[in-house]
Amino acid sequence: NMVTAALTATINNIPLLLFPSDSFATRQPDPVLQQLEVPNDLSMTASDCFKPVAKYWDRVTRPEQLMSALINAMRVLTDTANCGTAVISLPQDVQGESFDYPDYFFQKRVHHVSRRGADDYELKQAVELIKSSKKPMLISGGGVRYSEGGDAVMEFCKEFNIPVSQTQAGHSALPDSFDLSVGGIGVTGGLAANALCKDCDLVIGVGTRFNDFVTGSKWVLFRNPDIKVLAINTSEFHAEKLDATRCIGDAKVTMEALTRELKAAGYRSAYTTEIQEIRDIWEKERLSVLGVQYHGEGFGEGKFVPCVPSWTEKIMTDYIRDIGGTITESNAVGILREEIDDDAIVVAAAGSLPADLERLWVTDAKDSYNMEYGASCMGYEIAGALGSKLAAPDKEVYSLVGDGSFMMLNSEIPTAIQEGAKITIVVFDNAAFGCINNLQMGNGVGTLATEMRHRDPETGKLDGTYCYTDFAKVGEGYGMKGFTAKTPEEFREAVRAAKKETCSCIIDAKVLPKTMAEGYESWWHIGVASTSKSDAVKEARKRIDEHLAQARMY
Repeated sequence: NMVTAALTATINNIPLLLFPSDSFATRQPDPVLQQLEVPNDLSMTASDCFKPVAKYWDRVTRPEQLMSALINAMRVLTDTANCGTAVISLPQDVQGESFDYPDYFFQKRVHHVSRRGADDYELKQAVELIKSSKKPMLISGGGVRYSEGGDAVMEFCKEFNIPVSQTQAGHSALPDSFDLSVGGIGVTGGLAANALCKDCDLVIGVGTRFNDFVTGSKWVLFRNPDIKVLAINTSEFHAEKLDATRCIGDAKVTMEALTRELKAAGYRSAYTTEIQEIRDIWEKERLSVLGVQYHGEGFGEGKFVPCVPSWTEKIMTDYIRDIGGTITESNAVGILREEIDDDAIVVAAAGSLPADLERLWVTDAKDSYNMEYGASCMGYEIAGALGSKLAAPDKEVYSLVGDGSFMMLNSEIPTAIQEGAKITIVVFDNAAFGCINNLQMGNGVGTLATEMRHRDPETGKLDGTYCYTDFAKVGEGYGMKGFTAKTPEEFREAVRAAKKETCSCIIDAKVLPKTMAEGYESWWHIGVASTSKSDAVKEARKRIDEHLAQARMY
């Protein structure tokens, strides 16, 4: 768990200090319980597993080494360009040693996190690049939230009539009601941003890593072969991706500087009505998807057709027979948005929910959308909700989690109970690892170990009836107030009832498979066999090759 946490913090540039215990430096009790033995390198231990997932790693084998180790750890933890996990491994015997540390080591240190302004040359290059563009688009990433630069980005876009999209990490730095906001972009993005960027000639990335989901596997952003990229980031590593013109600096102060320079130059984009038109089209589609409900009409042409194309009548009817739920996943998201406080915090990380939320969730409340989509760490949702509640005790906090993620890691529920920190967990139970199931079936593989079904003794496969899990009872066993919802009406009532409770709550929402939001003008490059006897796999491979022919290579 510590290694996973270290990875998640490092990917998301979150400061995390870990002190894993290590085997004895003297090697007297060797091997100790849980010690990893490496015959060709006795200095290597399980603590070495932290090296690739940490921004700083050290092993303290003498007490005096702790001084430089801690100072260097703080250097990394307060570095906006290189922040992440710092690991100081402590052998068990060294932990118990005494040492006469000098007084000056304990002097008060103030670690000021400075805002680095852009270099004059790089700022000038950025200004000239923007001036030469007619239809730029800005992508606001997590660095904008970390910099508290949302207002500066909004002022920049307003001044020069530039549309702005937000990444998962950047969402809620700007209000979604801002009239130049076009929602999420890329693989899990919506129609507005993905359609608009097709014709833009410059992408301005502010505080973004340009990960695969943001760029749409370098296809969504690069459908215009002449498009250019400007990267504003504190990290040189991230700013030099995609052959971008780099501008190294803090998001807030750099955007303020760009606004001053471009204002003096009299710049304005060439957009006329396109931004508002695509916003209107997308808003109509978004509301339509949120309102999708199943009324028992059956499945197929002229009846109910799930959003995800890989649905089958067997999947849908088996689920209703065995689980009894008729809530659509997208409608559950809509009901939740309608019923919870405007400034409530939502936390999610894995499965199909990140795509649902990036496409469908809107909020004007700053820092109310905490999506861990760097690692998309299954199980983060509950721990992240607890952390959000401790950081903002006056806000209602909702953990949106799939049944798979809930079963993987729910051990922070007792901690929430211990701390008296109320969180509300909403389990979207489609009796499957639905996101992966969609990927499998959508690429010709069929379903393989992604549905929670009993093993059928006749076939010997996991294709029997669905397994029913009472997640409300699981939560109640920990001390939570539990609710079960199988219809939209029951779900709405459960959300309302949970709001009134003072203790932590769990809502077990039985949601129909294949009813999450689907992609809009997007593509995701995933591994598909290049040779196969399956026609479905061949067709999936053909689609990949066609997109790769248009996508940027690096």
